[in-house]
Amino acid sequence: MRNSISWSSSSWKLCLLSVLLLTETIAAVKLPPNVKIPALIAFGDSIVDTGNNNYVKTVVKCDFQPYGINFKDRVPTGRFCDGRVPADLIAEEVGIKSAVPAYLDPDLKPHDLLTGVSFASGGSGYDPLTPKLVAAIPLSEQLKYFEEYIEKVKNLVGEEQKSFILANSVILLVAGSDDIANTYYDMRARPHYDVDSYTTLMANSATDFITKLYGYGVRRLAVFGAPPLGCIPSQRTAGGGLFRECAEDFNVAAKLFNSKLTKKLDSLRKNLPGIRPIYINIYDPLYDIIQKPQKYGFGVSNKGCCGTGVIEVAVLCNKITSSVCPDVSSHVFWDKADGSFPALLAFGDSILDTGNNNYLLTLLKGNYWPYGRSFDMRRATGRFGNGRVFSDIITEGLGIKKTLPAYRKLFNSPSDLKTGVCFASGGAGVDPVTSKMLRVLSPSDQVNDFKGYIRKLKAVAGSRANNIIENAVILVSQGNNDIGITFFGTPSARMRGMTSFRYTTKLVGWNKKFMKDLYDQGARKFAVMGVIPLGCLPLSRIFLGGFVISCNFFANRVAQDYNKKLSDGIQSWGSEFRGAKFVYVDMYNTLTDVVKNYRKYGFTNNKNGCCCMPTAIVPCPFPDRYVFYDFAHPSEKAYKVISKKLIQDIKKGLA
Repeated sequence: MRNSISWSSSSWKLCLLSVLLLTETIAAVKLPPNVKIPALIAFGDSIVDTGNNNYVKTVVKCDFQPYGINFKDRVPTGRFCDGRVPADLIAEEVGIKSAVPAYLDPDLKPHDLLTGVSFASGGSGYDPLTPKLVAAIPLSEQLKYFEEYIEKVKNLVGEEQKSFILANSVILLVAGSDDIANTYYDMRARPHYDVDSYTTLMANSATDFITKLYGYGVRRLAVFGAPPLGCIPSQRTAGGGLFRECAEDFNVAAKLFNSKLTKKLDSLRKNLPGIRPIYINIYDPLYDIIQKPQKYGFGVSNKGCCGTGVIEVAVLCNKITSSVCPDVSSHVFWDKADGSFPALLAFGDSILDTGNNNYLLTLLKGNYWPYGRSFDMRRATGRFGNGRVFSDIITEGLGIKKTLPAYRKLFNSPSDLKTGVCFASGGAGVDPVTSKMLRVLSPSDQVNDFKGYIRKLKAVAGSRANNIIENAVILVSQGNNDIGITFFGTPSARMRGMTSFRYTTKLVGWNKKFMKDLYDQGARKFAVMGVIPLGCLPLSRIFLGGFVISCNFFANRVAQDYNKKLSDGIQSWGSEFRGAKFVYVDMYNTLTDVVKNYRKYGFTNNKNGCCCMPTAIVPCPFPDRYVFYDFAHPSEKAYKVISKKLIQDIKKGLA
């Protein structure tokens, strides 16, 4: 999905500041003495959409919590805000009503029509292509709804009063943000336009739309310019560099459009008798608020209060996956929050694989029941677990998104590419023999996929692609299959003359080479996972644990030996790989703690898998009670438990 880039999705204080600005402007649109402004009517995008998208088949929606948490009765109405949007606040400020209903609301009353409605649709824009990309309501269709509205008003109050309402109402026109941010930059959907010609297209479209409104009898318009789009939190992350400064190319485009729009409005005043289009300069005051938040009573201007922190808003800001900041009014922005990392890219084995093996000729797959029984719609996605796997949990914990798609799936959206994908393959290892033996993606295969990903990313993100790669978290899990299968399960390592000590040393060397290959492609922030306590896996307990089915001491000792060498090694890799950062992710001790103290964490079984093994031919009814879901993989709950500390380690180590 694409984002509706509404800066209006902000705390109420920012909305109020916009009202104060507009009140002064509206005062200039003077009516005769003792004549009241009869109505407020809004066209455009999510800045003034009061719920029309609720009734449209589009993913750009917000009719769910925590949207609306500061609205009356805490109702999510479809407004892209924690409370009311500028259309509501302006209508109240000029004495009309406290909330402007959406025209498509089936409960619309006759008096609602007479005092104004909103035709706006989140995701719409001046460029006709913009709403098509997200299935929003285009301006042309908003005009058709306006024609219906005019006929309804005429039937209610007659021709004369209808004409009075149209001529004396305040008409808000707010569009352009989605054109610049989504259509032009993010999706590169107008490749034959440069910034100058594209902003000219936008300005011409705005002129045509206003001229059509004039033909219906509209005279008093407040036309918003574009805000400083490069300072939106999501654009800071994607294009603002290491320190997340405002992305200047977005801001330059916004200012260029605004300059053209003001000239067009000046021309309309001269050529259309009686029209009074007022340009609303939202760019400069909002930019000042962002640069000096404390001056206006805000505490945070570079992060949002709600959401995953990525390019999307709408469905990603929800009560299930998104927390809300303790003090909404301290944030300039409501959604589009983001942390330090624009994306997560996962490499390695089945602990991270989110479905790549679905597209390989291998027996190691997780795309059948009972895998995925705790996933959305109980789907087996190819993840080796009952629900989400470790890469998903970490991605969500870093504030990026809820799930990490597999790179090899048939289609990844531009937003998925920009926020990260998974290259990992169940059964893979850094020992070249491991992946070849199991017919899965080797490290070199994953590097080649990474190169292909970078090409795709550059196609959708342009010059920002390198910045995304440089600041993305590179999550790597290697060594589990090498030790567990190649060393203990086959004679391969011994046939090559390797003792456990030599083999673990060799594994660390192969791992370093893998990091170097990723580094050479631009990766800089590495979260390198140690192996899990292999001797405590259900499979190891059955075949190596003896009569009491205890953890196998020797398997765990080899795992610890590898982890010690790996953690020692990455301390020096940072100095060898200039500009790179490495953090060791201690999977062994965190999972061992859960296994040993399983009841403390709410589990009832720490020895057997819930499914897919001789002791659980019929899957258990409650997978969250099991530390392990199958013979070798933790359950989703176990991943969540161990991730709590590890997420903080990653943030601290790579900040």
